[in-house]
Amino acid sequence: MKAVVFAAGIGSRLKPFTDYHPKALAPLAGKPLLGHVIEKLYAVGVDDIVVNVHHFPSQIINYLYDNYSHVGVSDESELLLDTAGGIAKIYREKAFRTPLLPTEPVIIHNADIYTDFSLCGMLESHREGRATLLVDPARKSSRELLFDEKKMIGWRNVKTGLVRPSGLETAGVHSAAFGGVHIMSGDILAAVDEYVGAELAPCSIMDFYIDSCAKIDIVPFTPVSPYRWFDIGTAEKLEAARKCVENQ
Repeated sequence: MKAVVFAAGIGSRLKPFTDYHPKALAPLAGKPLLGHVIEKLYAVGVDDIVVNVHHFPSQIINYLYDNYSHVGVSDESELLLDTAGGIAKIYREKAFRTPLLPTEPVIIHNADIYTDFSLCGMLESHREGRATLLVDPARKSSRELLFDEKKMIGWRNVKTGLVRPSGLETAGVHSAAFGGVHIMSGDILAAVDEYVGAELAPCSIMDFYIDSCAKIDIVPFTPVSPYRWFDIGTAEKLEAARKCVENQ
């Protein structure tokens, strides 16, 4: 099984750590954030992982070399491509160790997300030809994904009131916050690559989801059992995660 880990972010809000290190190597409970994600992926049978790098790339490459086998790197040192751009680069450069099949599930996980729910249930719910997104209807966010009874139909910026696609009727829709973990079939990676265009350029996966939700099934997944979730975006959030995880 294959996975992509986004570890290229600059982490400007996590200074001073990110003045000298990549955010993905911020320590939590005795290991870097990246290590927690990789071991979470290993636990469900993933054996073909690609990690994208940009900020202090050599530190991540050395960490991977010293601690894990069969983990590839997609080097964005020259240009940070954002999430859809990063996926497109991995797809068109055939960065996985083995060929990617159109029906094969690929887990995509942000390195700066720490969460302890099991990926097994999410994998079981995933279906070919779809994208499955970890969402939390209870978590407040300034940006919400919008769903009907079955799948994603749009996106909303709570602060500005902007809704996409334009003109979408939001009465009666279900909203939820995206959790930074998703699964997409190989053919969806191909669609992302086509969306980004012939010239690799920075592009957001959320823009792809918003612009594609009318023709691709993008479905929500929320774990049944309680779980912990932290977006390690700031020093304060990292400290909150440490207090929760390290004092359990």
